[in-house]
Amino acid sequence: MALATLAVIQFGGYVSPWKVLTVLVLLLVWARLLTWIDKDATPCHLPRAMINCIMLAVLVMGYALFFLLPGFLLAIGVLLVLFLADVGLYLGLRAQKVGLQDLTGQLQGWYGRLFKKSEEEEPEAVSGEVLMLTKAGAAQPVPDADSPERAPYDAAQQLLLAPLRRDAERLELTAGETPTINYVVDGVRYSGEPMERNQAAMAVQYLKRVGGLDMMERRKPQTGIFRTLLDDQRREIQITTLGSTAGESLRLLTDPKGRHDFKLDALGFSDDQLDSVRNLMNETGGLVLVAAPPGNGLTTLCYAIVRSHDAFMFHVHTVERAPELDLEGITQNKLPANATAGDEASQIDWVISQEPDVLMVTLVENPRSAVELSRYASDTRRVYAALRAVNTFDAIRQWRRLVGDDALAVGQLKMVIAGRLVRRLCSACKVGYAPDPNQLRKMNMDPAAVGKLYLARKDPMRDAKGNVVPCSFCNDLAFRGRFGVYEVFVIDDEVRQIIQSGGSDNLLKQAFRKQHGKLLQEMALAHVQVGETSVEEVLRVLRGDAPAQKPPGSPPGRAAAPAPR
Repeated sequence: MALATLAVIQFGGYVSPWKVLTVLVLLLVWARLLTWIDKDATPCHLPRAMINCIMLAVLVMGYALFFLLPGFLLAIGVLLVLFLADVGLYLGLRAQKVGLQDLTGQLQGWYGRLFKKSEEEEPEAVSGEVLMLTKAGAAQPVPDADSPERAPYDAAQQLLLAPLRRDAERLELTAGETPTINYVVDGVRYSGEPMERNQAAMAVQYLKRVGGLDMMERRKPQTGIFRTLLDDQRREIQITTLGSTAGESLRLLTDPKGRHDFKLDALGFSDDQLDSVRNLMNETGGLVLVAAPPGNGLTTLCYAIVRSHDAFMFHVHTVERAPELDLEGITQNKLPANATAGDEASQIDWVISQEPDVLMVTLVENPRSAVELSRYASDTRRVYAALRAVNTFDAIRQWRRLVGDDALAVGQLKMVIAGRLVRRLCSACKVGYAPDPNQLRKMNMDPAAVGKLYLARKDPMRDAKGNVVPCSFCNDLAFRGRFGVYEVFVIDDEVRQIIQSGGSDNLLKQAFRKQHGKLLQEMALAHVQVGETSVEEVLRVLRGDAPAQKPPGSPPGRAAAPAPR
């Protein structure tokens, strides 16, 4: 009887392995996120201890409710809601303090490491040092203290560490009795750590070897590639060396392939401006002037515009000095960086003979080039001509002067696009203040609507005990990244008539206002009003000659200055 009873009893099936697995996976993911939040809160200047307590309390409450609530679906649903609320709460606090833009890079790095092939395992980097790798990915070992390689290695570390930590886009070492070291971050130049002549020479030789350059060649220019890893961020570095009687000079460009890889909608155009530019792209023919001062994103703007055309539907050519990005499907006609005006005109003549549908010239300096481009532009052939101009009206003046005939200069002119790049205040350490109502009125801002503006921090941050707390989010530069501001001027028959009749800038500005156009200053001040940048930064960019603020806590004599023009 007992055996018969046992025979009808079914064993197992009381616990679903899939339900257990779901709960455990969620716990592991939650715990990993709490670890990341613990590390992320400090550089974002958020109250780490309080946030940790809140995050952990929500986790404990979620799992307590899971075991108390009846029914798996209800319990797991509540658990998921609390998980999302926990993460959402932190991301909301982080967005208010420093934003979320930098998380894209962190996610890409995490994804890359997660799915990296076994033979491409992440090399070990010494904390606080730059790990250098060859183009093929071979990591350079840290030499022993008594090794002859140690001094060149240390010199290279000294040269690279501060610029890379601050996301420098360019670093230059100029040889001499006292070498000059400068690096550029967000268009502003800073002085690098001073080095003795022999130290600089050792650093150059070490980086030449890592970049795969000829160690014996010390006169002719050489270019190579190496990679770096610092604070979990990988970079590709283009190294260029050039010898002289004073020694070898060095130039480094970080991420050379990605520096100008932007789409139109990521440049900073307002919605109305972007609609106008896209409508122009949908039309065929005509001449468009593209303008910006040196160091203000002219090349990036040109590339974004020309890549908006379908290179498989249209025959697209460019004429450019030392192209900085390979454009898929587009024929790039290269000029040397030191090309003369005559070289430019000859190259443009040859490209015109190929009858492209779209032609972009990234810098027009020769009057003959301007005349030929004006003649080539038609109802079916689009020409983009780039100029180093400070605004829309300066670009029109330059173009009229280059062509020498107003009727020809504007006969096919459809649009002028002029831009500037403005640094974005560090969200983690910017300083708020109550603006003077009179100052607001001078800037055409409503004092009743603007109760707070921001400026770059000039004094170091301190904790409750008075100790200096560096801002690791911007590395004490007070700014992080740049955005574009633009003028977009549609050249219609009325504007064309004003130009051909010799109309002044004031008449052109009146026509610009009729199109509801906004000047560069107005576009930039709109970003000031929402706290993205400061009045001082806008003045620096628009004046073009005002020195930038030196980093808080930087040694005397290390002030920043605008990047060379």
